[in-house]
Amino acid sequence: MLDDSKEFALARCRDAVESMTRFGLAPTPRHYGIWYAYHARRNLALRRALDVVISNRRAVDDALMLEIHEKFFSSDAEERTLREAAQRVQATLQEMSGLLAGAGSDAARYSAALDEASVEVQSGQADLPSLIARLVAETRALAARNERLGRRLDDSARQMTVLERQLEDARREATVDGLTGLMNRRAFDQTIRTLAGTAMNSGDPLALLVVDIDHFKAVNDTWGHAVGDAVLQLVARRLAHRARAEDKPARFGGEEFVLLLPGTTLEEAAAIGDALRADLESQRLVLRDTQQPIGTVTASIGVALYEPGERLADWVGRADAALYRAKAAGRNRVEVAPLAGSLRETNPEAA
Repeated sequence: MLDDSKEFALARCRDAVESMTRFGLAPTPRHYGIWYAYHARRNLALRRALDVVISNRRAVDDALMLEIHEKFFSSDAEERTLREAAQRVQATLQEMSGLLAGAGSDAARYSAALDEASVEVQSGQADLPSLIARLVAETRALAARNERLGRRLDDSARQMTVLERQLEDARREATVDGLTGLMNRRAFDQTIRTLAGTAMNSGDPLALLVVDIDHFKAVNDTWGHAVGDAVLQLVARRLAHRARAEDKPARFGGEEFVLLLPGTTLEEAAAIGDALRADLESQRLVLRDTQQPIGTVTASIGVALYEPGERLADWVGRADAALYRAKAAGRNRVEVAPLAGSLRETNPEAA
């Protein structure tokens, strides 16, 4: 259970300040929020991301803090893109409106010229050669203006098409992991809330797999990050392959993936997890250029069933704890989390 006591909060405050001091970071609200969340262990993906950075001896600087903040805390990047796109759409619409208003004025002038010519003809005072020449000139001028209008409207339509694509790209980038093509952490957070609400209303089971690649750091250290990225893509493909139409696979962060399984019991989810584990273990990896064997990819998997009313962080935490039991038991295995109710019964202090 999460500790919200004053003593806990004060201890985490001290931890956050110590971390900022350790890495030479300015005590800004952004830095403080990141390190408080890290020490409070309320965002496991954030904690793992920072642990990987620290273990790999990467620089913990302002640039990294901004990257972490935008990934785990902020939607500013997406909002900025959408705001800029909206401004461009508004400008294009205003331009199109002005063009059409101008076209209306041109048509009104042409109509007035026709009316004037009609009056002259009816009065019998018209200089027909002059009248015809004037109407021909007005007609040609209107045709030329309409041609320019058509070109400018075509340009505006093309701009709108480009903006539509840019807007769709912005939405996609906000919800899709760029390396694997799966949902990213942000999209997962939205999806898990939706599916949990549906499960509460329907009473149908909802299960979660948390999948972590075994010894992934050794892959990066031995073969380089390009091979590491290829391994991540392989795991993503096999995860998507195992997912049914209603299932929701996502990259949770780093080398960790998740799979939401609507309408799936704990036993069924464990079987799906073991099939995925066996599928990954059966893959034989070689370097593309030299055909040198890399070895096999294995993963440890934690499985947990959602209990209606359970906090989502607790549910994910149970699956994560099962994952770490799988790691501790030798890796390349599936562990099932006890139900939250059974945990409370055996550990009253956790309530």
